[in-house]
Amino acid sequence: MRQLLFIVCLLAVWAVDSCSQQKDFPILKGAYLGQKVPGNTPEMFAPGVVSTASYEFSCSFSPNGNEFYFTRRDPTLNENVIMATKLHEGIWTKPEIAPFVESQSSFEPMVTPDGKRLYFSSGKTILGQAGPPKNILFVEREGDGWSMPKNPGPPFNPAQTMYISSTTNGTIYTTDISAGPGKECLAVLHKIDGEYSKPERLGSPINGEVQRLYPFIAPDENYLVFASRVPTKGFESGLFVSELLVAFRGPDGSWSKPQPINLGMDAGAPYVTPDGKYLFFTSGHRGKSDIYWVSAKVIEDLRLKNKK
Repeated sequence: MRQLLFIVCLLAVWAVDSCSQQKDFPILKGAYLGQKVPGNTPEMFAPGVVSTASYEFSCSFSPNGNEFYFTRRDPTLNENVIMATKLHEGIWTKPEIAPFVESQSSFEPMVTPDGKRLYFSSGKTILGQAGPPKNILFVEREGDGWSMPKNPGPPFNPAQTMYISSTTNGTIYTTDISAGPGKECLAVLHKIDGEYSKPERLGSPINGEVQRLYPFIAPDENYLVFASRVPTKGFESGLFVSELLVAFRGPDGSWSKPQPINLGMDAGAPYVTPDGKYLFFTSGHRGKSDIYWVSAKVIEDLRLKNKK
């Protein structure tokens, strides 16, 4: 009943907003919600449509580029919700709450390279869980939509992993949160006989003495983009300096020394489009951030620099 009431309330809030703004909603056609593509200087993505006065962060496209998912914190309900927009008959729909959103906070959507799953973080408490309600759920593709959320169980939950990124062969990179706030690091889960192994923390030079968060792994696993975050006034202050780093995989499987991606602003939650052309990321501060994008050439330039 609580879940039903929450969903009805969410839909009511967005319905009122939709009625008041629908006639003014722009007609968006073409790839990337019809936005002018950026160069090597980051641009806010879809101002007024995706990036608004609300708090937006973390995003993902479907492999064909016809669906876009992102997180928005609803100021009325004080909840994170996953928003969705689709290219329908050549026109992008107004972003609405994703149909699989439940009564608990849902955020950080990530579609797998094959488009068959969408992983996301949830505030849903798993049965028997004693720690904080932060878990991974997923939905599976069913026709043009998605299934109801499912719990992947161990080793993802309870409260073990955050922010899922998958390779083409199903290997998963994630943030290991098992040690608690302030001690996050990057880990990899290998798929063996259809089951995932326990998170294996990446060693040096990927993990270090500071927080490593939000990995994005290239589908062919040849590079890894992630956030490095350092608190400026202690972890409890909620104030951080966050930058994106990229490491490249060598022929022997080892990772190069991570290099900072010079974006000119704090950055987190990286994501590269399925065509490999654009790097998306979140920038801002706690309670107010937006989604930005930039040409993925910034990554390739660092790859060339790494080879010298």
